[in-house]
Amino acid sequence: MTTNSKRKTFKEEFAQFFENPTREGFRDILKNNLGEFPNVDFKEKLPTFPKVARHLLGLANFGGGCLVIGVSEKEDKTLESIGVDELEDKKVIIDKVKKYLPAVLLEDIDIGDFSYQDSDYKDLVGKKFQVIYVTGDSNHLPFVSQAQGDGIRENSIYVRRGTSTEEANYEELQSIINRRLETGYSSRNEIDARTHIEQLKILYTQLSPFLTKRKGIYNLLEEVTFIGINEKVPNPNYPKENFEDFIVRIIEKKKKRIEIILDVFNLEL
Repeated sequence: MTTNSKRKTFKEEFAQFFENPTREGFRDILKNNLGEFPNVDFKEKLPTFPKVARHLLGLANFGGGCLVIGVSEKEDKTLESIGVDELEDKKVIIDKVKKYLPAVLLEDIDIGDFSYQDSDYKDLVGKKFQVIYVTGDSNHLPFVSQAQGDGIRENSIYVRRGTSTEEANYEELQSIINRRLETGYSSRNEIDARTHIEQLKILYTQLSPFLTKRKGIYNLLEEVTFIGINEKVPNPNYPKENFEDFIVRIIEKKKKRIEIILDVFNLEL
């Protein structure tokens, strides 16, 4: 079988595994691998969580893929299945990366654990691996980083460039935005932000930021007489962030998103 045929077979195996992750499918991926591909990134051990987030953003903007933890790259660029000592708790991974990712992307992340006590591929026996999958709905492109951290910049767009994750250049950003526009999602299915704001404003009016508390003293000569005033005290159920502060925060986020789009197309207002 030629190298091109092997690579095609591997891509087909990966597509099947990505669609239906099984121990057998993962075994075949590791057994027949021909190195890294843009949509599958092999790591010897789990990177720092900010770097995990960066890779997930890159894969999501690429169209989906996965991080395979427990596989090292040798000097000749071939891969060695070494496994991991311990499997990281899935909830911990999600909790640690979520500050860097758009909320909508968290719904498209899954984590699989694979352990082999016996296998027809002897290199896997007794080893454990972890796979972090991300799909990334094209309706929500581009996926932009939400925080600064180790190896990741806030408000940046990452892509898979070959087998590495990099900040997108002009052509890559244009390609991502074109993919989003092709879905038609923005014009047909998104609810107008103004509608959301008006609905939220109505909800805020149903709560008062203060509670009325009656405060006073009894007249000592006429015990039935109450002399007092109404005092306003903070309502513990009222949102900590008032409506005006919320709008200011959303405006700042919107401004940052607009700046990204202007930079993509080198536009001026």
